[in-house]
Parts: sequence; C-alpha cells; structure tokens
Amino acid sequence: MPRDLAFSCRCGSLAGVLHDASPRSGCHLICYCADCRAFARHMGVADRLTPGGGSQLFQALPAKIGITKGAELVACLRLSPKGLHRWYAACCNTPLANTVGTPKVPLAGLWVPLFADPAALGPVVTLGFTKMALKEPGAPKKDRGLVRMLGGLLMRSAASYADGTARISPFFTADGTPVVAPKVIDPAAKAAAYAA
Repeated sequence: MPRDLAFSCRCGSLAGVLHDASPRSGCHLICYCADCRAFARHMGVADRLTPGGGSQLFQALPAKIGITKGAELVACLRLSPKGLHRWYAACCNTPLANTVGTPKVPLAGLWVPLFADPAALGPVVTLGFTKMALKEPGAPKKDRGLVRMLGGLLMRSAASYADGTARISPFFTADGTPVVAPKVIDPAAKAAAYAA
C-alpha cells in the first residue's frame, strides 16, 4: 500500500518526503556506471555503495518528491558540461537525486540511503551498467530488469503528462530553470573521483 516515506541528509539539516511510495510508484535499481560511482566518491559516501560499486536508486516522479526542510541547502553538480544534474545537500554532501537538465523528462533517481527505512520501495528489480561494476565479491555479472525499468518509466511519464504534474519538481522552477545553478566538477576533483 502506498505511503509517504520520509528522508533526510546525513546531518539532518535537509529533509523531505516521497509521496505515495510503493514498488509500483517507481523503479528500485542499482546503477554500476562509473559516473554514479565517481559522484558517490566525490560526495564522500563510497561506503554506501553496494558490492561492485553500485549506487542504489529509486526512479520516481519528481512531482512526488517534496523538500520539507532545508530547501536552501539543495545544490547541484555535473560531472561534465552535458552530464546529468546530480543534486545533493550542501550541508553534508549527501546525494539527493539525479535528473536530466530539464523538467520535461519527469524522472528523478533518488539516492536510496536517504531513507531510514526503504522497505516501502520494494526489492531491487533492476541492475544496470554491470559491465562497469568493480571486480569484487558480490558484484553482479549481468544486467537485469532494464525492459521493466524502461516500460515503467514510459508509463509513469505518460500518466504524469496526462494529469498535469509532469513538470512539477523540487529541482526546477515553474519555467524550467534549475532551482540552483549547476556547477561542473573541477577537473582535478573529477580525476580523483574516477581514479579512487
């Protein structure tokens, strides 16, 4: 049964809620791409990666995400000038979510460790970019659930456009401008994040 699921950054200065959280309201996945792993390292949360260096995310509609405390602490980083918008809490560098650079695509990959009790999100159903996983015990050997992920994304997006909520997001203003200007990572910091 869907329910509102609270989340917060590591220091508690930023908090929010994912409304109507359930396994059907999004896609619980682990991404093993080098970019997500580098971002986690740069933010100092590499200890929250899964075996193989995966980032546990929940793809949700941005309109379902509310920032209830510390909205002024939302910050944004890009790993390249055209990379994903990677939102985080500036107070303690806790990752929040990944989005593309426009609210026209109603998708936010929420950082699952934000939730004290993520059980309402259901089990992980998708593994992506496993060819980039670190070669270590527990690392997956192949992708799974990608068709399910894509199908769910298309259905949720269509529904959000139909009900007029597609462009509602805590990360973009009504005219589609990011709530804070994204910064591109410093080249030296980027090199360190990928090499770690």
